[in-house]
Amino acid sequence: MLVAAGASHPLAEAPDANLRDLAGEAIIGFGRRVSPSLHAVLAGMLGAEGVSYDPIIEATEYATILGFVAAGEGVAIVPASVRTFQPPGLTYVGLLEGWASVPLLLLTRAGEPLPLVAQALDVVAELYTTAPTG
Repeated sequence: MLVAAGASHPLAEAPDANLRDLAGEAIIGFGRRVSPSLHAVLAGMLGAEGVSYDPIIEATEYATILGFVAAGEGVAIVPASVRTFQPPGLTYVGLLEGWASVPLLLLTRAGEPLPLVAQALDVVAELYTTAPTG
């Protein structure tokens, strides 16, 4: 996981950040109605560090969240996979809490193997073994 911050935000200068650094920050993210499970995971992560997760702006996709962050409206906690999305004015900062992660699940119907699913799992396995954590 990473912290997304606007280029002029004080966190943008840091090589890494702690979840505690987000205390008092305007957080942009997924609301409970949009993604109850992700909301619960992020609230749990931040709550473990004494920080509340109550997004001031709720969005339905990462591109929207990152657009608001780039515009200076707040910060967001995002998966490392969105790092390739780099609008002007956006900076990504690593999290020092190595345990801060969100599980990625893939469900398939038992007894019905699909070649496309097998290919996707191969790609994920390759990326997982070679990609940086975060």
